[in-house]
Amino acid sequence: MKNHINEIIRVYTLGEKTLEETNQALQDAHAGIRLDPDRSRLTEAELRRTVVGCYPEQANGFGMLDTGTSTMDKVAVKDGKLLNCDCGEMHAILHIAGRRYTVRGVTLVEG
Repeated sequence: MKNHINEIIRVYTLGEKTLEETNQALQDAHAGIRLDPDRSRLTEAELRRTVVGCYPEQANGFGMLDTGTSTMDKVAVKDGKLLNCDCGEMHAILHIAGRRYTVRGVTLVEG
């Protein structure tokens, strides 16, 4: 089921589904998480400014941060680092432009 949830979020971060469609898919999958319309909406302009490359440090733009709570939060990324957010030692995953990265502190890493 985790892979199915990751696929739902991947499609959202690519801009292929709306937040509302994504929340419905998460509900249908009994995922136990939802995207908050006030905090998690990726705008068209943000999606257009978001890019990833071959390496985590090439990620720039906006993605969805999963820290294991029941929601995901939109965060800004520059050169593979979270802006205005430090995950410290907690386990966190960032979904950005269809890619999935582990977060260590503020830094995106493969995994």
